[in-house]
Amino acid sequence: MSRTVQYKNAKLVSVLISMFLLLAVVIAPLKASAWTGFYFNGAWKTVSNNGAAITIETQNPTISEDSSVSAWAMTCNGTDSYAQVGWVKFSGYTAPKYFYEYNYEPDGVWYQKTLGTATAGSHNDFMVGCDSTTMYFKINGISYGTVSLSTIPFTRSMVQFFGETHDEDDQCPGSVANPVTMGNAKYKNTSNSWVSATCYNPSSLGSGYGDLSTMRNNISTSGSTEWEIWDSRY
Repeated sequence: MSRTVQYKNAKLVSVLISMFLLLAVVIAPLKASAWTGFYFNGAWKTVSNNGAAITIETQNPTISEDSSVSAWAMTCNGTDSYAQVGWVKFSGYTAPKYFYEYNYEPDGVWYQKTLGTATAGSHNDFMVGCDSTTMYFKINGISYGTVSLSTIPFTRSMVQFFGETHDEDDQCPGSVANPVTMGNAKYKNTSNSWVSATCYNPSSLGSGYGDLSTMRNNISTSGSTEWEIWDSRY
């Protein structure tokens, strides 16, 4: 599969995430949505795996009406099924919250859990992984949920670590003076050992960019295990 097709398929995963996250909190009269798309800034690695982990700084981004901004670690099949953990801020929230989520598209299985407030400026360890029977979701070493692998039996062929927005006016996590750090990227290999994950920026705009020209990063062209993301307008 070409890199372009892989990127489009991986975006479908986050499209599902974002749609369900919005539906979970927006119960209101019909009105025009502020969403203009699905935009990502970060890196991924194509590898057979049993989990993904990274330390992500929490910030409190500016968000358009009816939109959301998040940052997360994910294991997925690169197309339509995934498990992830991180932080998210919805419009109307005064601060971001921790969350975890999973989806298995063939059976229409989806679940999302929003947790406590994530303190801006804190650096938190997000880990989603599995043993032979169970997927778990950990924040700073504490498990906040599990799901049986028989419920989400997708092939784990990729790990992803991204900041995500849905409107071009949303602030990508981070600013020029205070970028969001994403570091110590790891994946759990098929021998069930956590190892360093050298990840790559898949943006079609080229090195240093996310999906939008205002989304910037310092991911090396030779791959990185830690990097920063930011919005060049802030």
